[in-house]
This record gives sequence, structure tokens and C-alpha cells, in this order.
Amino acid sequence: MPRKSLLILFFLSGVSSLIHEICWVRQATLTFGVSIYAYSAVLTAYMGGMAIGGYWIGRHADRAARPLRLFAWLQIGLAMMGLLVPFALSGLSVLYAAAVRHLAPGLTVLTLLRLSMSLLVLTPPAICIGAAFPVMSRAYARDSGQVGRDLGELYAWNTLGSVLGCLLTAVFLIRFLGLRETVLLAATINLLTAALAWRLAHPAQEPLPARPRPGPATKRPDTPRPAPPAERWRPATHFILWAYAISGFAALGYEVVWARLIALHTVGAIYSFSIMLTVFLSGLVVGSLIATRWARKGQASLVHFGGLELAIGLLAILVLFVFAQLPKLRLGHFFPQYTLTAEIIFESILSFITLFPVTVLIGAVFPIVSSLYTSERIEQVGLKVAQFTALNTVGSILGSLLTGFVLIPLLSLQRTTLALAALNLGIGSVALWIFVPPATRLRLAAAGVLVISIVAALFLPPARYLGYWESEASSLIFYKEGIETTVAVFRAELDNPKFSTVNGRVEVPTDVLSMRAFYLLGHLPPLLRPDARNSLMLSFGNGIATGALSTHRIPFIEVVELSPEMIAAAQVYAEENRNILQYPELRIHVEDARNFLLQTDRQYDIITTDATHPSNSCSWTLFTVEFYRQVRQHLAPDGVFLQWVPLHSMAIADYLSILRTFQSVFPNATLWYTGGTHTLLLATPEPLTESALEAALQAVYDNSAVLEDL
Repeated sequence: MPRKSLLILFFLSGVSSLIHEICWVRQATLTFGVSIYAYSAVLTAYMGGMAIGGYWIGRHADRAARPLRLFAWLQIGLAMMGLLVPFALSGLSVLYAAAVRHLAPGLTVLTLLRLSMSLLVLTPPAICIGAAFPVMSRAYARDSGQVGRDLGELYAWNTLGSVLGCLLTAVFLIRFLGLRETVLLAATINLLTAALAWRLAHPAQEPLPARPRPGPATKRPDTPRPAPPAERWRPATHFILWAYAISGFAALGYEVVWARLIALHTVGAIYSFSIMLTVFLSGLVVGSLIATRWARKGQASLVHFGGLELAIGLLAILVLFVFAQLPKLRLGHFFPQYTLTAEIIFESILSFITLFPVTVLIGAVFPIVSSLYTSERIEQVGLKVAQFTALNTVGSILGSLLTGFVLIPLLSLQRTTLALAALNLGIGSVALWIFVPPATRLRLAAAGVLVISIVAALFLPPARYLGYWESEASSLIFYKEGIETTVAVFRAELDNPKFSTVNGRVEVPTDVLSMRAFYLLGHLPPLLRPDARNSLMLSFGNGIATGALSTHRIPFIEVVELSPEMIAAAQVYAEENRNILQYPELRIHVEDARNFLLQTDRQYDIITTDATHPSNSCSWTLFTVEFYRQVRQHLAPDGVFLQWVPLHSMAIADYLSILRTFQSVFPNATLWYTGGTHTLLLATPEPLTESALEAALQAVYDNSAVLEDL
């Protein structure tokens, strides 16, 4: 049987797995929300399922008479359960909403609820994904003495499939096929892979039995390769196991930090993170292919492992200098005009020059660890792979969670990178100083890397990341890094006195046209509903629209904001937002809009949404039919709903799609143009009449604030 056929099977498995993952995460946001807590719960369930599957099924893979048959069953199980996930998540929406509304949980309980429901739905198919690697390893690894090489090849081909699946799904499949059709395509790939695996598992085409291979020191097949002394090698294998878990912690921690840093230089669209992930995975592919050469015939050693870890730590620090230079690169340097294709290519370039070198080194670690930990013994390859991949996955989960929720808020982005680099440097130093026989040159090299790392850390650029607004640093009046967002406020030119950036994107400019839109967002609803007793503002921003709303003396105003850093920045907008944070009737909730609506039974006379651009990864859900239906349920019988919709960076078809979606839920809709690229969509209980507009106009003259603003 051609062994390359198994590589193709595992490549297809990688394609389908990433398609499933992106689709599941995308739909889970419609159930659990777009907050970092909701996303982390979904990702933890997915990766936790992979760890369980890799260890639980993988440790029995060595006893499988036909591992390809077991691999085929895993693919069939993934196809069937993958098709059910979208329906299960849709069904959970009702259950989740009822539980949230009944329990009225705090953030901790709400996160646990999201996690438990995510585990219920995503763990079973994720188990199939996680188990695939140790099972296929048992089928593919045939030659004792070259297990590391074989596992490195498998890892590279599977990750290459993940690269293709990630890129296709993010840029093309969901956009042109739709979510459920994309899931159906992934399931079809699984079934095709299962059929081919079943065919190859025919007795006449079973893989050849394992056979010993000569070691590097001799060509005689009956001469065994010298093995290291057991008393010295046993602690080394334990060290490799736990060191690889710590390395996984650092790798996912870097991904979290790098995603935040790259976001400062992109448009923050839904595809932006997928582009970064594609480059990240591509680096793993190249690194694993390079390292498989070292793994041949037992050439991989702790020297390679320790050297790679030292290099990863040093390069992770040096990359911070590269990030500091990114503001000098602009899309216009590569393309004469802005297009979606140009933006995608430009973001790929930024990701490549920052992430690719480090991820090549991270990818090279896997074949080395495979070669060292399996001890080149094929009889237990399934068990060994199950052990070190499961522990590495657990380390990755902890790295993602602790970096995002603890390290970044506590240390900042730059110091978090230094802390993660210290882990790699520490692992590499221990490997070379303790577990490698004394070698002066190696120890001098390790000491040199540590000295260079310390010097580089001492001369790092300022621990402040402003994206393309670095040139405005002299006018910076507010800066704060949080769990999910980096918020900065600048005092700029006379025609735009002040503006905020959220992860590098301008969100609250104070130019004349933008202020007109903010003011109308706040004033128009109460002018049409002067007897309003309560109001809900979704996406508080820096509070300018809410400040305008407060001039109508509405007894109760609730606001929802995803970024607590934006609420803190509202203090420096006190002049523009009428010191809204001191308004006695104001209630602030840090949550995403859809989840807040799930948690409350209250109906509102006024609901206003001032979300960021629809292409933004944290705002697209607020322009869906599901969200509009939620708003309708919480709108009083004679209530009004107002939403900001931009004209800039929008295809005409996409803009019209939003209008049609809005009107499908709110038939009495009117479109208001405030100038520039700002429009507002207004929903009223009855068609807007001339008399209603005349009454609103008359009310303008009764409120001096409205006259001043408009």
C-alpha cells in the first residue's frame, strides 16, 4: 500500500476539522455571544474534547488490529456529529436563554453555564478530531528507528490541511455557500476520507508490519542502536513530557498576544483572525517538515529540543521590535487603492513578517519531541502519542485562558510576551544544562542566548501599542489594555478635537458629521417618544449618544458595553457626553448586547444600538435577523428602535442586505441620513406620519440641549 495515501487521508482530515471548528465557533457566537468569555468557553470545550479523545482513544490504538478501520469510524462519527452541531446549538439557544433569564447569573456562573453547554455539544465531535492523530500514527509509523520522522510527516500534512480549511472557510466558503452548507461540505469530506480509509484497510492492503531499522552508527540490521542508560533517560523522558506541555502553554499564549498586536494594524474584520491563524499554521507546517530531517534514524536529541526552545524565547522577544515598526507599513505601499482582496493580502503580509519565523520554530518542536518521547519504539506509538499530545493540548488550553484573562490585564501585552519567552528560555536552559552531557560549547551558547534575551528585553520599545496612530503618541490622553481590547484616546486637530481607537480602529471621532450622528442617535427616539419611562443603549462607546439621551430626563437609562476600557475612557469625554457617568439614573452593564437581552425580561420604550462596523468580528451579530427579533421582544408595544448603519467600507449589496433584514422584522422602518457616511435605521410601532414628525419638531424647541446639538 502506498504510504502517501495515508498522508492524503490525514490531509483531508485536517481540512475538514478546521472547517468544522470555524463553523462551530461562528454559530456558537449566535448562542452564547461574542464576548471573550463566551469565545473562551467554546474554545475550551473544543480543545478539551481533543485532549480527551487523543488520550482516551489514542492509548488503545496500539491494540487495534486495523487502525485504519478505527480511523474511518472516527471520520464517520465526526461527519454525523458535525452535522448535528448546528441544530444542537440552535436548540440550545432557547434552553440557554431560559436558564440565563431564570437564574440571572453573575459572570462566573454565566461562564460556567456557557462552558457546560459547549462541552455538551462540542466535546463528542472534538473527541473524534483529537483521537485521529494517535490512531493514524499507529497506522503510519512503521519503521522502528524512524518514528519521529513518521510522526513529523503526519503532523505536517494534517496541519497543511488545516491551513487550507482555515483559509477556505474564512474567506470563501461561509460567504458564498452559507454556514450550514459549509458544515455539510466538511461532513462530506469526512465521509469521503472514511471510505478511502476503509478501502485501504482491506487485508490485502494492510500496512506492512513494523520492522526494525539500523541505527546511524552501522548498516548491519542485527546491530541495535546504542540506547542511553535507563537511569539517565527515564527522568529525561518525564522532562520532555512536561516541558512540551509548558511549551504548548507558551505557544497558545503567544497566539493570544500576537492576535491582539496584529489587530491594531488590521480592519478587525471577521476574516482577520483567520488570516493570522492561517499564517500561524503555515509556520507549523514548514517547521515540522524541516525537523523531520533531524528525526531520521534517531538524529533528534535533547540538544535540538533545548536549542529550539531557546531560539523560540529569543525570537519571541525580538518580534516585539518588529511589531514596533509595523506602523511604517501601509496598505498604500503595496496597492494603489483599497479593495477587499488588497486588504486580505496586506493583512497576510503583516502576519507573515511577524509570526512566521517564530511559528516555524514552534512547529519544529513536534517531530523532535515525537522522536525523543516515543524512544523510537513502534510498539507503543499510539500510547506515547496520546500521552504527550493530550498533555500539550491541556497546556495550550491553560495558556490561552491564563494569558487572556490573567497575564495581559496584570502585566500588559509586552510584559506578558516576556513572561512567556522566559518559559521557553527556561525549558531550553534546563534541557542543555541538566539533561545533556556536559558540553562547554553548548552551555556557552545557552548562556549567550540568555544574555542576548536579557539585553533585548532591556532595550524594548515603549510598552504601548497604538497601531497606525503611533505618530499621534504626543497627543495621547488615555491608554489602557484589557482582557479583550486596547483603548487609546487622542486629542488631535481642531476639526477632530478628540477620538478613540479600539484595537487600533477609530470608534468615537468628534468631527462635525460624526457628532451629528451621535447626537441624533440620542435625541431622535425621545423626540418621537417624549413620555418614555426607560431606555436601553446597546454599545455605550464613550457615551456621547447616551449623554444626549439623558437631556430628556428619562427616569431610567441602561447601557451595555462590551469593553470596560471604553467605559473608563468615557471619563475623558466628559465635555462631549455631558458627564454621563455621573448621571444618577444610569445603570452600566459590561456584557455583549445579545447576551444582555437574554438575561432581562424588561421591555423598553427606547432601544438604541451604536455598534461598531458590521464587518467587525464583535459586531456582526448585531445586524442579524436573530438580534432584531430579540430587540422586538424587548421593545414596549409603542416603543422605538434606532440603529446606526455605516456607508463606508460597505459593498452596496451588503448595505441593502442589512436594510432588508431590518425591515423583515420591523416593517415600519425609515432610513435617516445624517451626512458623511452615517445613516440611521428607525423602527416605529406604526408608520411614521407627518403629524408625528411635526410633533417631534415642535418638541425640539422645548429642549435647549437639542437646539444646541442639532
